[in-house]
Amino acid sequence: MVSIVVFTGPAGSGKTSLVKAYSEWVRRSLLLRTAIVNLDPGVEEPGYKPTLDIRWFFTLRDVMSKYGLGPNGAFIKSSELILDYLGDILARPPFSNMHQWDLVLIDTPGQMEAFIFRPASNILLKKIAGLGNTVLAYLIDASSIGSVTDAVSLWFIYVLLQVKTGLITVPVISKSDAAGRRDIVRALVEKPMDLPGLISDESGFALEIMPDLLNIASKTKGPFRAVEVSATRGEGLDSLHMLLHEAFCACGDLT
Repeated sequence: MVSIVVFTGPAGSGKTSLVKAYSEWVRRSLLLRTAIVNLDPGVEEPGYKPTLDIRWFFTLRDVMSKYGLGPNGAFIKSSELILDYLGDILARPPFSNMHQWDLVLIDTPGQMEAFIFRPASNILLKKIAGLGNTVLAYLIDASSIGSVTDAVSLWFIYVLLQVKTGLITVPVISKSDAAGRRDIVRALVEKPMDLPGLISDESGFALEIMPDLLNIASKTKGPFRAVEVSATRGEGLDSLHMLLHEAFCACGDLT
């Protein structure tokens, strides 16, 4: 059965760049038949050639103009429009000929909260998950972590994604070449209970509630090791593939 990876994460976490770099790596190194689906109507130039592109149906500019919305409102409206076009989307490759692919990579909108946390996304993801073994890859932007508070905040988005989607979700540390506090980033994924020893500038409410937050982080960390990737340098892509392989062992196989 085909393996499907849905890439998500906060705006600017490097989803599109990683989809491009990883797709090129698996095609070149493993000769996998790989399709890319772009679900971001606001991207100007993704840098890869999608097998299916939501911009064939509408763009963010179209939605802003037609409905008189700003960018954020247009992203929310776009998630609803995806459902309107769902039949047409599923009737096209790669969804219409999944048997011809080994791997399908799905690039989601930059405004994650306007897409993944909307009711429409549940319907879309359930349809996609019914077509193959599906894993969600959540990107943790290493360049945005300068404190334990930053790390824990991003981790709770990871927890919420699992609750919201019900899909197996793996944490991926992106932009490793720009990491400010690599020690915090690695501890976040592998040993969150070590984070108290790395607290330096937290104060007030954040410091008061941190033990409870870290306890939850420890309970939800899962079996996955910290995998750091850099799309710009092409580093860690083999480790990313192995991480996804481990995740697919719970629901199938990643060739």
